[in-house]
Amino acid sequence: MFWLLIAIVAYFFLALSSLGDKVYLKGKEKPKLYVFYVGLLSGLVVLLIPFIKDFGLPPLDILIWPILEGIVYVLALYSMYYALDKYEVSVVVPAMGGLQPVFIFFLSIGFFQITEISFKSVAALIILIIGTFLISSNGKKIKANSKEFLFSLLPALLFALDAILTKQVFMGESFFEGLVYMRITSFLVVLFFLFDKQLRKSLFKKRKRGVFLGAQAAGGVGILLQSYAISLVPVLSLATLNALKGVQYAFLLIITLFISSFHSKILHEKFDKKTLRIKIISVAIIALGIALLM
Repeated sequence: MFWLLIAIVAYFFLALSSLGDKVYLKGKEKPKLYVFYVGLLSGLVVLLIPFIKDFGLPPLDILIWPILEGIVYVLALYSMYYALDKYEVSVVVPAMGGLQPVFIFFLSIGFFQITEISFKSVAALIILIIGTFLISSNGKKIKANSKEFLFSLLPALLFALDAILTKQVFMGESFFEGLVYMRITSFLVVLFFLFDKQLRKSLFKKRKRGVFLGAQAAGGVGILLQSYAISLVPVLSLATLNALKGVQYAFLLIITLFISSFHSKILHEKFDKKTLRIKIISVAIIALGIALLM
């Protein structure tokens, strides 16, 4: 269960990244611009190449998977930030958190031709999905026919497909080689965004670079560890690993409460008793799901 420990640490760093994004996006940054910066920074993965033994291009039938993943990853990011920009975060985030592992579960069954599934794994998956949904929704009712929910379907499906493709890459390539191929592809894809005149103008505007770079540094570590966890996790548990995203929200809750209490100038959020009670119950449910995996 080493993958479980790696995943939990990964979600801690992704929680730090989410916090930075929250502060940075107060400036109403456009989704395309934000995805451009994320993709651009992913190009730094080329620094790993000198440390990879016998690095070279694999045959096309193997290379096609990281290329597809890099494209899907950028599309998933853009669709997510677009949904967050247009609709309520309180609906988009929990809808995505609940739908992604469900999509991964069914996609992995078809893609990897899974025939045997343990009851314990399914139980842990369901419990983690419930916990993730509750902690990110604050108990708010979400209508399945609402625009917010419908617009959450696409990024949830794309991120689910991204997880499947990532696992496929690591089944055919070493961890670092696969990572380099995927992130170079996403770097090349976002370069096409430069054809957008408005985006090119936005590149030179002043913004909170320190917050952004800090968020992306934490996010980079988180994604690296999450990718490593995906390379280690059995195909049967791929959906469960994604459902552990509730751990990220639990970390985010703790960090937000701490900063709001002691550094309110940086971030100030109020939690009423009902919301806080729901979040505490959610954390307990997530802990139960993790316990089932051990």
